[in-house]
Amino acid sequence: MITNDFTYHAPTDLAGVASVLSEASGDAVVLGGGTMLIPDMTHGKTRADVVVDLSRAGLSGISHGDGEIVIGAMTTYADVLSDDRATALVPLLRLVAGGVTGGPQIRNKGTIGGSASYANPSSEVPACLLALGARMRLVSASGMREVAAQDFVTGAFATARRPDEALAALVLPVPTGAPVGYTKLKHAEGSWPIATAACVPGPDGALRVALGGVAATPLLVAIDRPEAGVADPAWRAHVREVVDAAVTEPWSDVLSDGAYRRRVAPVAAVRSIAQALETGEEEEPS
Repeated sequence: MITNDFTYHAPTDLAGVASVLSEASGDAVVLGGGTMLIPDMTHGKTRADVVVDLSRAGLSGISHGDGEIVIGAMTTYADVLSDDRATALVPLLRLVAGGVTGGPQIRNKGTIGGSASYANPSSEVPACLLALGARMRLVSASGMREVAAQDFVTGAFATARRPDEALAALVLPVPTGAPVGYTKLKHAEGSWPIATAACVPGPDGALRVALGGVAATPLLVAIDRPEAGVADPAWRAHVREVVDAAVTEPWSDVLSDGAYRRRVAPVAAVRSIAQALETGEEEEPS
């Protein structure tokens, strides 16, 4: 049970959201799907004077056009999976949404924007958005601004969103169509990942791999293509060297210490690259 008193607002449009946040006195929180915020408030980890619920503000849905895909901040994982065009254009979204920890309950309630805003280092969404070159569209009473995914997550459970702002949408450039690879390593089906890796080949043929779970913020690394195949020991040594250089401050929590996460990060990277280059098939992450 939530034990502290707070004022609840459920604006019916984005202007109303911005207005409430600009006028809020005390600590204000934005409620998306609530799969993390409500438990935090129940356990006393988060205390708020004002709760701004986005569920009625018209921020769900996916639109396509002008070389971009715009995903409303309140779009659930289930919404993503039901949009055939979006998942065809951005197969990485399907892989992440379909394998999200928590099963159907979380897929039907959890939102892409909420996960991005919560910035749990072990969450799959921030690294996915980094791999896709997403931009985060933020709104406040003073207007709208966009922040690149690589600049949005500033630390563990911390983002560039100001207290008077709400995340309105995620903007993705339409990918090149090259096969992607995605993998995650975790202790059990229902646990948070220890490491994730998303490989999205760029238009120039370069391999871009976004690593999640291994540091407080998602990391993007560039890895040379394997001339002799992904089993080549020399190339695997190259991957480990690149990843080790990136993971300078590994993330530790109750699931795993940082040293282990750093050790398995190159394994996740290799698996995602192998999936993208060798088979071109989209496998459900395990």
